[in-house]
Amino acid sequence: MKTTILSLILLCFLVLPMACSKDKNGGIAGGGGQGILYYAAFKGFMKLDLRSGQQQQLIDIGSMSHQERFDVSRDGAEIVAYEESLSSDQVRFTIYNNSGQVAASFQVRQYVNGVPRISPDKSKVAVIWQPASTYPRKFVAVFTRSGQQVAGFEGASDYAWLPDGRLVMTASGGFYLSNPQLTSASRIADVSRFADVPGQLDVSPDGASVLFTSNYHVWVMNLDGSGMRQLTTSDVKEWYPAWSADGKKIFFTLDWSGNCKEVRVMDVPGQTVSIDPHSDAVAPRVLSDNNRICSASRPMVR
Repeated sequence: MKTTILSLILLCFLVLPMACSKDKNGGIAGGGGQGILYYAAFKGFMKLDLRSGQQQQLIDIGSMSHQERFDVSRDGAEIVAYEESLSSDQVRFTIYNNSGQVAASFQVRQYVNGVPRISPDKSKVAVIWQPASTYPRKFVAVFTRSGQQVAGFEGASDYAWLPDGRLVMTASGGFYLSNPQLTSASRIADVSRFADVPGQLDVSPDGASVLFTSNYHVWVMNLDGSGMRQLTTSDVKEWYPAWSADGKKIFFTLDWSGNCKEVRVMDVPGQTVSIDPHSDAVAPRVLSDNNRICSASRPMVR
């Protein structure tokens, strides 16, 4: 069945089930130091207690094909990641518990892009999917934990879950918001003001606001598409903005040194602020053992 952009499409393709300153005790001070920060370091997917400074490797990712493609459930109980074969014709999604042990896994065939996102109730995983049989058409595809595809929206470029289980998505035609049943979506905002299609969405814990990036800078808008404003600017790249667990701060990565996307944190500004990679004045670095944290993934605080 041919569908229009962001119309429901149930796909019939094969799915195989299956600066922050450091205090004397090593904790994080001055950067909204509450909660657990999850991030992908060079060889391990890590969790860092922002209060105590204790750090733990949960998953060995040194040999993984995509070290940036992780998501952590809002309650911090589960982690989802995916790996693909060298030919990209087999993609395995793995759900881990908070101790790094495998809780579930499934496979799909061919061409997955972006970051998988686990639903608030942890019953579903969504991802950008480009099946070979319809390539280059792409979809936000929604799967159960066993690998059954239950919903999909064609033409979407990026997306994020709302706390109530809806999806907010971007496409060349605008921002879209799905219904709770994931059977339809309505446009909530235009994107013609942007030179690119906004991406890297993250919804606030109360579901009221959406962070996103455009041209490597951080923006925010209300869930109904109003109040759209740019939060950051710099001469480098601000990546993967994410709300803190209490919705009062924003974590993101700053890509400026060539080999380290360092994790930064800042208050939600009232106007556009300039980020200086050599200064902690506006957006301090998050440190561990007095070293900056480099993350390939979205820095998620749960």
